[in-house]
Formats: sequence, structure tokens, C-alpha cells
Amino acid sequence: MFSLIGAAVLIGAWCIATYGGLIKPLFLPSPTGVIDGLAHFQELGWLFPAIIRSTIRVGVALLLVVAIGIPVGVLMGAYTPVDAALSRLINAFKAVPPTGLIGLIILWFSVEEKAKIVFLFLGSIFYMILLARNAILAVREELLVVARDIGATGGQILRKVLIPAALPQIWEAVIVCNGIMWTYIVLAEYINSSEDQIGLGFLLQVGSRTYQSGQVYGTLILIGAIAYFSDWILRLIQRRFFSW
Repeated sequence: MFSLIGAAVLIGAWCIATYGGLIKPLFLPSPTGVIDGLAHFQELGWLFPAIIRSTIRVGVALLLVVAIGIPVGVLMGAYTPVDAALSRLINAFKAVPPTGLIGLIILWFSVEEKAKIVFLFLGSIFYMILLARNAILAVREELLVVARDIGATGGQILRKVLIPAALPQIWEAVIVCNGIMWTYIVLAEYINSSEDQIGLGFLLQVGSRTYQSGQVYGTLILIGAIAYFSDWILRLIQRRFFSW
């Protein structure tokens, strides 16, 4: 109820400020202006292809991050030598802003579809590794003691104790990385942004170039809504399968 009240108050203030003429449309369009901006993209046949293409890019990049980041993070958390060998490097790479890698990404992967997916991948892979490692390190020590007392081997402890106990936190890392990718989607799609490689970033770029604030705000709201919806789906999966 309070969430709905908060949203209603925000929308009400938005309507008063825009329809009442308190803020110029260039700085804050009205709800009608936002709807008209998205309707214009729909008339051009851009809206749904952009949503689908951006969602696919984030989905593919997230699958790659899960396939690579979780195993590396689990090994780092389970085995001290692996952690010692990789932790400094990963922390150093994590500190590099993804925007600084655009030149290298274009050099390695040109400006086609792969470049956008690689950008999203590099923007979140190091967070996934560190969060997965921390999930393993956070497993209760008494579980490991009991496993050793009953004669479990190192491999059995990893498979039967560490990974199952850490799965809720590892899935939380997946949710975090999904959110990170949606914050980077605009930057990723600025690489060779064009109608042929359409995405939500391209729509945002079109709106900003033509000074259509309704299109800009509409695209931003759309990105936020899709990110929220995907986060909601991932949390439903978490509650259903990783609720311990």
C-alpha cells in the first residue's frame, strides 16, 4: 500500500509540475509527452525490436557471466591458493571503468553485435566472481567441520556442502549483475548505434539528438521498467528454488 502511495505522490507531483507549466518540457516532459515519444518510436517500428534486441544482449551476456564467473568465484572461495593467485588481479580489473575499455573492445571485436555483448560481460564479470567467492567464504564453518568429521573428501565438501549452502547468495549475485548490465546497456549500444543494430540505447540517442525530451524520458523509464521486471522474475526464481 505504501509503495502505491509513494508512486501516486510522485506521479501527482510530476503532473502538477508539467501540466501546470512549472517546468519547461525540454527539462521534464509531461506524462502525455512521454507516451507520445514512445508512440512515435512505435509508429516507426522501432519500439518492440529495440526492447527485444536489448533484452537478448543482456540475456546472452548474463549467461556468459554465470558460466564463467560462478565457477571461478567458487574455486577462489574454496581454495586459498586460487584466491591468492587471482584476487589481486580481479580487484585491479574491477577498478577499471568499462567506458575505458570501449577502444579495446572495438579493436578486438569491431563494432558489431559481439562488441556490445562483450562490453556488458566485462562490466559485470568481475563483480560476479567476487560475489560468488564471498558466498562460498560465508558458508558456516560448522557445516565444514561436520563434513570433515564424517570423512568427506575435499571434492565432496565442495559439491555437497559449499555450493549448496552458497547457492542463495550466488543467485543474489546473478540478480546484482543483471541490474549492472541494464545500467550499462545504453553505453553498450552506443557502439555503432544505428537502425540496423537497434536497441534501447539507439532510441535514447535519437531522442537526445533531436531534443525530444519525451522520447528520452520514455526510453529511460522503459529501461528502468524492464530492469525492474527482470529483477522481479529472478527474485521469484530465488524464492522458489533458493529460499534456504
